[in-house]
Amino acid sequence: MPPIAAGAGTLLRYRNSRFNAATLLNTSSRSLPPVPPLSTARLHAAAGPGAATNIPPVAGGPDLRYLLHHATMGFTVPDYLEARQLGWAAWLEQQLQPETIDDSDVDAVLAQLPTLTLSASELLNQYPDDLVEQVFLELQFAVMLRMIYSRKLLFERVVELWTDHFNISQLDDLCLWFKTVDDREVIRANAFGKFPEMLAASAKSPAMLWYLDNYVNIVGAPQENYARELMELHTLGVDGPYSEQDVREVARCFTGWTLDGVYTSGGSPGEFIFVPQLHDTGSKQVLGVTIPPGGGIEDGETVLQILATHPKTAEFVATKLCRGLLGYEPSTELVADVAAVYLTTDGDIEEMVRKILRPETVAAVPLDERTKLRRPMHIVVSLMRAGLVGSADLLAITTRLLRLGQVPYFHPTPDGYPDSLDAWGSAVLPRWEYASDLFGGAIPGNVPDSTTLQTLIASSPKSGVVPGISWALTGGLLPPRELRDVQLYLDSHPVLTDAVLREAFALAASSPGYQYF
Repeated sequence: MPPIAAGAGTLLRYRNSRFNAATLLNTSSRSLPPVPPLSTARLHAAAGPGAATNIPPVAGGPDLRYLLHHATMGFTVPDYLEARQLGWAAWLEQQLQPETIDDSDVDAVLAQLPTLTLSASELLNQYPDDLVEQVFLELQFAVMLRMIYSRKLLFERVVELWTDHFNISQLDDLCLWFKTVDDREVIRANAFGKFPEMLAASAKSPAMLWYLDNYVNIVGAPQENYARELMELHTLGVDGPYSEQDVREVARCFTGWTLDGVYTSGGSPGEFIFVPQLHDTGSKQVLGVTIPPGGGIEDGETVLQILATHPKTAEFVATKLCRGLLGYEPSTELVADVAAVYLTTDGDIEEMVRKILRPETVAAVPLDERTKLRRPMHIVVSLMRAGLVGSADLLAITTRLLRLGQVPYFHPTPDGYPDSLDAWGSAVLPRWEYASDLFGGAIPGNVPDSTTLQTLIASSPKSGVVPGISWALTGGLLPPRELRDVQLYLDSHPVLTDAVLREAFALAASSPGYQYF
């Protein structure tokens, strides 16, 4: 190994200094802006009392509720009315162009979070160890704010998917600083772009370099963690056509891809840097492709190109998108169609999502046969959005997510939070507790306004409290047998008090029908 330059190695002190989730969430340094009542105004403007009463059935096409349940983080009345006005095709096109959507209310709050726009080096310099909680808090605050209040509904849905695909634990040493940059420059910058470009950005991401140990991948002592996960989790899949020898060769290709401040002492600690003298310049062979000797940084770039254009990567990415947006077992025909789009468009994510969310494709997953379980984040966000909680304590919500098992950026292993019934189906009680506490006002700073709940009920196309609750939460799709239980509860209380109404919402939100989409 070449000698470490004088003054270098300053970043290595962070190794194994893992941060504690509970301590970070309970920190007292909560210097965060308040959340204004963002979405309640949308409800009263778009769905005042009786607003939906005269909405006719959708004629000559699939029900838009199908689209909203799959393309967003949860049904809301204002979103449905907007989609109903635009129509399926126009709504989808609008959502696929998030830069055209007015999100100024959310942007105004995000503008008050200075850490979100800083580079890795700036974050390390301006927020040393004793101030790093602010970096953590602002990123957590931002993801919850966007998920719950942003009008870029499909964008946030896909951002969550890619976050798991390129998973990085924020609790892993320097990732507490670096994940902010990764979220901004890898995931959000490329969520609807070209997959090969997102893959290339991830390979140079300071957070990914640190998390998968490529920052210490040098000639003579190759580190294989990133090489293995690059093929298994990011591109080809666990059953991809690669061998252990391919893993070793890919690791050699990425030698010298490191961070300033590990083997160098430049002026930008934490930024990606390629160090030629740390690179293995010998000949390599990856998936049958010979990479000639004498190369440098282009060796790794060649590997990324080989993997990004491989048919198995197209199939793997297509499957991930179909599973994420539609269901656990997408048809082989659909996966093949989406993979073909990948190969003919250089991995254009926007085009693949457009293919998946066609009316006939979404309609092939009947809402009355919903089998995909909402993950904890999905449950929390969908209830916040459906209940239209205005001014909110988003960190209190994040703390509840810790109890539910899915805090953003906390999953410890590179495979990301699982998306399966087996992973989440047994933890039912915390879901019930969350719904009860949210509507019961037991989560400080997060109480659905009674007037809002009454407005949601009054806006239902059908009269009655129970149909109104079903309308507010799912667009009227809760099964009749579960609505009967809500009605029995209401019948046991002759007076519809504020507390009874909240309990009725919580009961409906705890029903099996609401857990699936």
